[in-house]
Amino acid sequence: MACGLIDTVVDDDAIGQLTSKIAKLHSSIAKSHYVIVTSTVAAKQCVLMKNQWPQNVCFFAVGNSTADILIDAGVNVIVPQQPRTEGLLALTMLKQVKQQSIVIMKGYGGRELLRDSLVSRGAHVAEWEVYKRVRVAHPVSTQDWQAKQIRCIIATSGEVIQAAFDYFDTSWLKTLNWIVVSERTAEIASKQGATQIEISRDASDLALIQCAQQWLSGARHSSEQ
Repeated sequence: MACGLIDTVVDDDAIGQLTSKIAKLHSSIAKSHYVIVTSTVAAKQCVLMKNQWPQNVCFFAVGNSTADILIDAGVNVIVPQQPRTEGLLALTMLKQVKQQSIVIMKGYGGRELLRDSLVSRGAHVAEWEVYKRVRVAHPVSTQDWQAKQIRCIIATSGEVIQAAFDYFDTSWLKTLNWIVVSERTAEIASKQGATQIEISRDASDLALIQCAQQWLSGARHSSEQ
């Protein structure tokens, strides 16, 4: 069962500024530019501007879903083995970035670790925020459900975790098992009071499903003992 708590809204004003921002890359004296694309939403905006990017741009995608959108549009892209911020920072090309021009295409807020780490390595970092995450007025579920039916929650962002604790009964949420996508989101869940937290190997649907299956198998084994 899925329950939508957050909606993604493209910022038209920010999108309108992309043409002039990309034009500045053309006029820059930098030998190359790195563009890190952090989500499928940002990737779609990259593709819309495909013919405007200078040839000396090297694209990075945080994960395979984001990369697939770029690849399908004929854009070469580098993807880390570990599809999260830590995986990007482990890439050889992003370790030696002194004086390197780097653009991070992202939503408003978040990715502080990525930005701060690249700046500490000497890069010139610009954040191009092209969309917002907004809470829906009321949670939207794919089917009717009751609290007693829910044993595990999969949360793919800190915003989703915080929204869940705002929308639903806190004491109930603390009794559930949580599957999250990174150490950062695990920390957010922990601060909200969750104690049973599993971290998926990445944020892909396959990894999240496998993590849930492993947890379910372990829960069944424990109940049989």
